[in-house]
Amino acid sequence: MLLNDPVTLLLIIIPFGLMTTLMLCLSYVGTSRHRAPLHWWIAGDLALAAYRAVDLLQPGVVSPSYAWLGLLTPQTAFIANTTGLMIAIGCHTLALHQLSEQRHGRRWHVSVLLIPVLTYGIGTSALLHTPFLLSWFFLFCVMTIGLQFYVTWPLRKRFRGAWALLAGHSALLLFHAHSTITLVLDPPPPLTFDEPDMFSLPALAMDFMVSFLFTLSFALMLQEQLRQQVVQLSITDTLTGALNRRGAVPSILHQERRQKGPQRYPLSVAMIDLDNFKQINDRYGHAVGDKTLQVFASTVAGLIRKDDVFVRWGGEEFLLVFPGTDIVQAQGFMARLRDALNREGPTVPFSIGFSAGLAQTSSLDSREDFETLLRSVDKALYRAKRVRGRVEVVEAADR
Repeated sequence: MLLNDPVTLLLIIIPFGLMTTLMLCLSYVGTSRHRAPLHWWIAGDLALAAYRAVDLLQPGVVSPSYAWLGLLTPQTAFIANTTGLMIAIGCHTLALHQLSEQRHGRRWHVSVLLIPVLTYGIGTSALLHTPFLLSWFFLFCVMTIGLQFYVTWPLRKRFRGAWALLAGHSALLLFHAHSTITLVLDPPPPLTFDEPDMFSLPALAMDFMVSFLFTLSFALMLQEQLRQQVVQLSITDTLTGALNRRGAVPSILHQERRQKGPQRYPLSVAMIDLDNFKQINDRYGHAVGDKTLQVFASTVAGLIRKDDVFVRWGGEEFLLVFPGTDIVQAQGFMARLRDALNREGPTVPFSIGFSAGLAQTSSLDSREDFETLLRSVDKALYRAKRVRGRVEVVEAADR
């Protein structure tokens, strides 16, 4: 079989695109709102398959029996070929950006994809018959791959597969940067486009190898994302979005070990119980009861800081952990929370009240320390619930 036999080339190119697409489809199962990275990467892989297939559309490449495939002149094929590569890089960059979970509108994605492609196309048309055409192509590869490296760099903290992508990006950046400098210092003659420009077997093999390794790394990142989502769902209360009791203690203790320091203490803990919650369910129904929990949770979420921990402890009980906060500051938070809940009047047909127990500690080294602290806070909460609408601080007897 000859390299210029289109059947041979299609057997090489098309299965590669289908293989990577199928592998990605099988590698990721998730809810529809998490499939955007997969869709963008598939689009990039299909653009890569088309990127090489364009060369087959030049006259004289194929045997006479397939002469009808010769639709593009060498000049047009060069522009379409390299532009297809830029589209593929752009799609893969957007896929990686989607993994960072930064949400943007459809118009933003289209502009990020099309602006570089249009810029490259305009520059290529202007430099088409100059010695700097190839240096412009390699320079643009450096810029687009550099952008992809920039988008991938923060992902290394969450995904092991990102390291393989970064290694590949580094190798490609070095190669294209070296080629750009060489071509600028010693410009080649302008391309004549008087005969088809066909890729070599080494270039084809390199393209396939790099693309396959990148796709494999991305599939690994998708698997890691799915695992993280499953873990997050297992420790999150679906109704309120707060941590559940299962995930609370390990999360709090892990945070203590990771961030332990003078600025972390004193640390305050609050156990909160919504007042008259059983009567709310009996009078208004469980749907209103659920709405009450959601309103309370969203109000708390709007007031707490990044390092504060919010937990649905069970039923209508919630736990709050305030690092770097003393009792007086925690009491101030409770007052702000009560005021914020009073402003939520139109959301539910009654005012949401709560009782709370508060404690302060200067160390939290183990699960036993934490459980002892919770028992004392629970006793303070029990005293507060006798009257309702109060915040009680842990006393010596509670400990």
